[in-house]
Amino acid sequence: MRTNEEIGVLVEGVLPEVEAFRRDLHAHPELGFEERRTAARVLAELGKLSAFEVQSEVGGTTGVVATIGKNLPGPCLALRADMDALPLTELGMVPHASKTPGKMHACGHDGHTAILVGVARVLQEIRGELEGPVKVIFQPAEEGGGGGRVLRDAGVLREPIVDAVFGLHNMPVPELPEGTLGFRSGPLMAGTASFYVKLRGRGGHAAAPHQCIDPIVVGSEVVQGLQTIVSRSHDPVKALVISVTRFNSGTAQNIIPEEAELSGTIRALEPSVLDFALKAVDKRVQGIASAHGVEAEVRFVRGYPPLLNNETATGLLHRVAAEIGWTERVREVSPVMGGEDFAYYLEDVPGAFWFLGAHPGGSEPVPFCHNPAFDFNDRILFPGITFHVELARRFARLWPQVAVG
Repeated sequence: MRTNEEIGVLVEGVLPEVEAFRRDLHAHPELGFEERRTAARVLAELGKLSAFEVQSEVGGTTGVVATIGKNLPGPCLALRADMDALPLTELGMVPHASKTPGKMHACGHDGHTAILVGVARVLQEIRGELEGPVKVIFQPAEEGGGGGRVLRDAGVLREPIVDAVFGLHNMPVPELPEGTLGFRSGPLMAGTASFYVKLRGRGGHAAAPHQCIDPIVVGSEVVQGLQTIVSRSHDPVKALVISVTRFNSGTAQNIIPEEAELSGTIRALEPSVLDFALKAVDKRVQGIASAHGVEAEVRFVRGYPPLLNNETATGLLHRVAAEIGWTERVREVSPVMGGEDFAYYLEDVPGAFWFLGAHPGGSEPVPFCHNPAFDFNDRILFPGITFHVELARRFARLWPQVAVG
């Protein structure tokens, strides 16, 4: 078995091409389920690796899955990266900035994809050390499209059956400097839902409000009422966010309109809390509307489920970090209220999602994800590739130990 230092040398050897690959993806962003060029670039890289069995157009999408050591007797590990960009015009001045107005890699999925390509290249070199299969999953449409559910339902966790699945996300916050590893067992990211409210009153002249039922006034009360669900109707130690993000009504300054429309988002770290919030929003809206004689229509669209890291899988991450001498890099992180469709994989098999620290240090502000000036920090390609490789080559030996113990 190669030493940690020898693995580091192999990773260093692929870094120049992996970085160039990452920047090429950044310059050519594609939105969810449209990642045709991205998938083609991934397939071209995997096509150079004879030890991998490659599948394209997985689930009838742009998904790509490649497996090494399919017939090895040990437990099977899966590693996942997301490929899609965001509908955002880039404001950064980097040479590899997006060439497509209105689309950019503002969340680092270009970096996640590049890391997994680098992992595949190193695993090709050390394939003789693997004792169980390793799948690398390149997933489309994480940014709201639910590509994780599509690929899961298409069977990416079967044939061979995956014993545990892991994924990462870059995290450019001061609490996680470059190369640190952010782990947490249990709830890590929120489950989500969107709500849409339509209020129908009685319109008329703004100078005669007594002849009308003003949906704007009622809508304003709805906004305030929804805020009290969190502050007065919910256990304060259980995380919940209800935010109204859109309020549309009216056509002119002298007309009280017939209708008002509101919409927003609900975030919770526990499925039961999310269920409670949906019922509470509907009840609160209907109650306020009824008190004012307004007809209310409330509609919900479920988003991603809460991302719940398996305790055993998180323990394995700690074990690998200790074995390679990276314990001092590990940080215990707090949950975040953003959603992540890696949660769908965790509904079927054990696994863990973790954060790869990307903050360069210093006092200058660093653009966070979804900011038009964001760019992935290429200096974290090395620790991202290295830790996944170390996880892959130890998984078949360690997983039976931690899963039992």
